[in-house]
Amino acid sequence: VLVEELKELNYTPTSILNRAVQVKGTWHDIYFLNLHLRCAIAVLAELAVFSIKSERDLYLKTKQIKWDQLFSYNKTIAVKGAVFSDTFRNTQYPLLLVKDAVVDLFRDKYGKRPDVSTSKPEILLDLYVRNNLVTLSLNTSGAPLFQRGYRKEMGQAPLNEVVAACLLRMSGWDKKTPFLDPFCGSGTILLEAALLSTGLPSNLERRYYAFQNLLNYNPDLWESIYNKIERRQLKLPVPIIGSDISDSMVIKARRNIRSFSFARNLDIQVKPF
Repeated sequence: VLVEELKELNYTPTSILNRAVQVKGTWHDIYFLNLHLRCAIAVLAELAVFSIKSERDLYLKTKQIKWDQLFSYNKTIAVKGAVFSDTFRNTQYPLLLVKDAVVDLFRDKYGKRPDVSTSKPEILLDLYVRNNLVTLSLNTSGAPLFQRGYRKEMGQAPLNEVVAACLLRMSGWDKKTPFLDPFCGSGTILLEAALLSTGLPSNLERRYYAFQNLLNYNPDLWESIYNKIERRQLKLPVPIIGSDISDSMVIKARRNIRSFSFARNLDIQVKPF
């Protein structure tokens, strides 16, 4: 699904990885993809790929990366990722090793170190280990891209926005046929359908990305990309209708669509299927 979306955005995938699709690009592309991708959880910028034979190798090779050229020591950091390797008995230990290497580089060079924040880090590092091969990346998105910024209210079992966007694409909907979600809940599928049909980015309402904390962040470039969006779409090109048997969920859905210019044309009612 993500390969198809990237091709529609004029990107040529170079390879399909485990739970990832790889493309080549610039920082302009990183900004653009964070804003426009509907079916990705994060945009990772690959920093280094190397082989290891021991736990010590991971620490030493991570410390060789010039982290201080990417961000400053006054930023909070966290390391997340996945480890599939017999080199490590505990899959969490490699994440700790990477954190220690980054912190030690700053401490050795500046006498100061970044603090760790597991809840809302300003810099998020991604570690992937498969056997003896290590890939270290910057997560330029930060919080997952399914956190669109538009959903203010939700029910007990909210649908992930990226899953909703993928389901829409997999359904084969042509964006011309009227769209009905008879069990709309808080309106996630409805909103993703409306955004898809109008061409508005799903992350239109999102205000924060981790790339804004990097030393090379170019606010003018970001603004130029963001300002190219035609944000006011008063009409939907096709009828989009939602309903739910729960009046409280319909109220939540109506509240969630309020911030969009097309809200008056998105019909959500209380009714049984």
